Amino acid sequence: MGNTGVKYPITGRVSNGGALQPLGDHIAACLDRARKADERAARTDDPKQKDQHSEMAARWRVLARSYQYVESLERFLLDTEKARDAKSPDAPKQE
Repeated sequence: MGNTGVKYPITGRVSNGGALQPLGDHIAACLDRARKADERAARTDDPKQKDQHSEMAARWRVLARSYQYVESLERFLLDTEKARDAKSPDAPKQE
């Protein structure tokens, strides 16, 4: 796998204990990159470059929303599993 320039790889988000490891760092990085692209768009007078930077900012925000969605799905699945386990008659008691 080649270097994609991504400095926040997505690996091992769920620990061995089943606890969610938030994607907050990924989300923050995407939003930061979107802000920087917006700043570049604001600084240029070239309409083509302005459009390119604005489009890139929008794409970073879409990616951030995608991470937020994945995070919410993971939280939902973990909560559902905990609720199911709590209803199971042979489930171990959680403190």
